Amino acid sequence: MRVSMLVRWCTMLTAAGILAACADSATQPGPAARPRLSNSYEQWLLDNGGLSRDGRGRPNQSDSVWSKDFVVDPTQPSQIRLGDHLVSFPANSICDPATSGYGPALWDTPCTPLQAPITIHATWKYNLGHAFITFSPDIRFVPASDPSQYVTLTMKDYVQLDTTGRYPIYWLRPSDSTWVDESMSDPTEASVLDVQGNKVTRRLKHFSGYLVGVNDVCDAFSSSSCTSVLSFSGYLVGQ
Repeated sequence: MRVSMLVRWCTMLTAAGILAACADSATQPGPAARPRLSNSYEQWLLDNGGLSRDGRGRPNQSDSVWSKDFVVDPTQPSQIRLGDHLVSFPANSICDPATSGYGPALWDTPCTPLQAPITIHATWKYNLGHAFITFSPDIRFVPASDPSQYVTLTMKDYVQLDTTGRYPIYWLRPSDSTWVDESMSDPTEASVLDVQGNKVTRRLKHFSGYLVGVNDVCDAFSSSSCTSVLSFSGYLVGQ
């Protein structure tokens, strides 16, 4: 009888322990989910560092930074090669910075063409996983309706391009550090894709910072989870 009671109590205690363990496991929080991104996951992305990390979008393949100073005779056509990138200046296409002013409200305002040589500094590197280049000083270019008179920038990207993608070259607006697709307000600034050369070319109306983009933002944990950056309000604007 005593042995039977002991067995019964042991059985009851064992069952109670199993139930308690099951209850603990049922209430124990699991690891944070890593969903594919969509508008409904914008806050999740922000909370988990997706938009704040330096390599957001895609991881940078290199931390190397290259730079070059070059002199342009604005009265003559010229092409300047900057690593894998190329800037093309038609003759008399640079506004005189002493009188032209600078800013979005002035991009299409007539200006006096610069007549003296000017020294320009360029820096290029990876940013957000793609090709990025900046120029100084801030200058703008003579407005033109003839495409042969456009100043153009050709950038070779570090991500393989394909014909199904859209690859705008974004302008980094200094006033609020926002990436801007200027072609959304001016189609003459739309990018032209060279898949074979893995290059993108677009018209420039001014010098500042420019980034090759693919309209995607990737999950901070997985480069395979991507969605259009344009779905994240405030991240990119068009004008």
